[in-house]
Amino acid sequence: MKRALLLALALGGAAHAADLATPAEAMRARLADAALEVSFDPAGAATLVHEARGAWGTVRPHWQQVAPQTAAQVDRALDRAAQAAARGDEPGLARARAGAWTALLAGAQTGLETAVQAGQVQGARDWLAAREYRVASSLTRLNADATAALDSLERGTLSAAAALSAVRADTLDGYQARLNDALRDLQTSRAQDFRTLAAEQATLAAGYFALLSSAYAEQRGAEAATTLAAQFAALPGSLPQVQAALEGFRAAPLSEREAGARAAQVLRFLGLVPVEYARGVQVSGGAALVTQQVEVHEARTFLSGAQAALSDLVPLLPDAQAARTLSRDLAALGAALSPDGLKDTVPAPAALKVRVDTLLADLRAAFPAAWQQARPDADLDVVRTQLDAVVTAAQAGDWTAAETARLDAYALLESGTEARIAVFNPDLKARLEGLIWNGTQPRGLASLIHARAGHEAFSATRAALQGTLREVGQILGTDVAPTAVATNAGIIVFREGLEAVLILAALMGSLRKGELVRLRRPMWLGAAAAGVATVATWLVMQGALGLLGRYGEKLEAVVSLIAIGVLLLIMNWFFHQVYWTDRMAAFQKTKHQLTHGGQAALRAQWIGLAVLGFTSIYREGFETVLFLQSLVLQAGAGAVLLGTAAGLSAVLGVGALVFAWQAKLPMKKLLVWTGVLIAAVLGVMVGNTVHTLQLVGWLPVHPLPLELPAGLGLWLGLHATWEGVLLQLGALAAVIGSYFAAEGLKERELAQRRAQSAQA
Repeated sequence: MKRALLLALALGGAAHAADLATPAEAMRARLADAALEVSFDPAGAATLVHEARGAWGTVRPHWQQVAPQTAAQVDRALDRAAQAAARGDEPGLARARAGAWTALLAGAQTGLETAVQAGQVQGARDWLAAREYRVASSLTRLNADATAALDSLERGTLSAAAALSAVRADTLDGYQARLNDALRDLQTSRAQDFRTLAAEQATLAAGYFALLSSAYAEQRGAEAATTLAAQFAALPGSLPQVQAALEGFRAAPLSEREAGARAAQVLRFLGLVPVEYARGVQVSGGAALVTQQVEVHEARTFLSGAQAALSDLVPLLPDAQAARTLSRDLAALGAALSPDGLKDTVPAPAALKVRVDTLLADLRAAFPAAWQQARPDADLDVVRTQLDAVVTAAQAGDWTAAETARLDAYALLESGTEARIAVFNPDLKARLEGLIWNGTQPRGLASLIHARAGHEAFSATRAALQGTLREVGQILGTDVAPTAVATNAGIIVFREGLEAVLILAALMGSLRKGELVRLRRPMWLGAAAAGVATVATWLVMQGALGLLGRYGEKLEAVVSLIAIGVLLLIMNWFFHQVYWTDRMAAFQKTKHQLTHGGQAALRAQWIGLAVLGFTSIYREGFETVLFLQSLVLQAGAGAVLLGTAAGLSAVLGVGALVFAWQAKLPMKKLLVWTGVLIAAVLGVMVGNTVHTLQLVGWLPVHPLPLELPAGLGLWLGLHATWEGVLLQLGALAAVIGSYFAAEGLKERELAQRRAQSAQA
């Protein structure tokens, strides 16, 4: 403890930030330059190694203070690099420079963790700047969790232990991605007999594993970690053993939400590969020819993104053999589309699409159903993550990574969200583009990156983007008000539950005296069985919809249409007096037959009354489950279950009162008032369903000549299109109109009967 405190004082004593990243990168760059020169000019390469040693010397005291062993490893690696450069040993220099770099990263990780534990935020930021990210591409997911954790630690809203956990998860996630890349490149290098590249990748892989070894030891044991470290040292010959030992290992575990996001990336990116490829390849005279290299490059980029996302998921897949097969098939596809692969043969676009479709089918079969559930907000989640990465990379001065993350965010918006928002709010689309590109107030991210702007400017634009994306989510229906959903669920449960209670009360009303009291028991048992069956129906529907979850908004639209159809039918029945009187007359007739029949009826009365109790209640339960599925697809099960619990509590309370005051309650009036509430829910459901049908392109869109507050869409399903408003009014008019039509019909029937009576 004392040592940590002294170290914290040493790290945080200076008022200014220490630049640890620039000299580290300078060392790496000089060694890379030496690797290019060593075969042609050994003396020049030796000079570059000397310059690398000088850059390292400016920051070596920091490493010596926090991690003397890794500082010594860097020194020894630089010695080996100088010797290899002097004798023109290209593979030897490759191994040495990879060892120097990974040892430097290991020391930076030690310094970072030590500073976080000591609560020295500025010192931690200095060390964090010397980290390494995933390989940059237009589809790379750059994590900002470490930076956010340090900000929270500085504000006092996060403990040092929690901040350390977040920082480790972020950095180790990046180093495991680098390890996977190194092993993949090592396998390719061996296959193509690239000795120097294989030597470099083998040493990089061993160095990255050293960063992850403590996490591996925690999960697999110290002995397994020692054995695997020895296997890494024996690379490339031990590659199969290393790959086998790493199966199922993940240094920074993914949450279910993160796993779902990665799975969505794999499927989304892989699906775009044949699209881009077909734009760059044409078939002429039976032969496929590359006509636009940029489109083929985009196909490779999407494939690379799919591979990177899949590598995060491979340790989590339940079928290890399927995981290996999928990784191998994606790697084979990558080899076929590589520049070297296309030199030999160019696959026809149709053949490539068949190959990708087969891969997509295999992926969907291997991915758990929970990973494949489409969320309307999935793209916006990824966009928010990428925009966080823009700010983080800019803060670290990594302008290439910042621009990469910005383009990634815009590509996801452009692929669907932007086109959809243009339909409902063109001004919002323009504002969003300005914030991502070259807007002025506040300045767009593109112009900020070009100008190498400061942290405050990026933070201001990021804050504006957060608000704009929130508006986008509200308009597109991807952001919902949980309270509104819970309220609607509660109303549905209360309405249907109240009807079930009143049916039971009416059926048992005449079973209160003498021997008839015993006949209540089978009805109660039947009602209880109906409750169990309702829960089972919920689970079955949830499982079925979970398997179909990848269809997202289309599934929501179909389920909502079914629910609306059933709800309209019930409401039309409900507002007719014949609904209540005829339905209850049928129940009462059945009950009378069971309780006043002959000997055969008495023998069967328990079964008959139990079935009567079951059917009278399960009908309401089935309707309730059906109605709630639409809400679950909109907002998830959490808010719906909360509203269900509230509605069920109200039903139980009212049920107790009904059976206590059975003969005194105005049952029909209770049904009428709850019917009014359910009619309001019907209006909300119709509005949201029409909106979903428009989003998936199944209904046209004609905007109203005025804008409506986003809250009306969240709470009332009221969106600014003629289709939505008119269909909502039409649904309510149909229900209310049927009530007045029925009342008018009854009045005419009564008038006719009076006339007939007068004539008689």
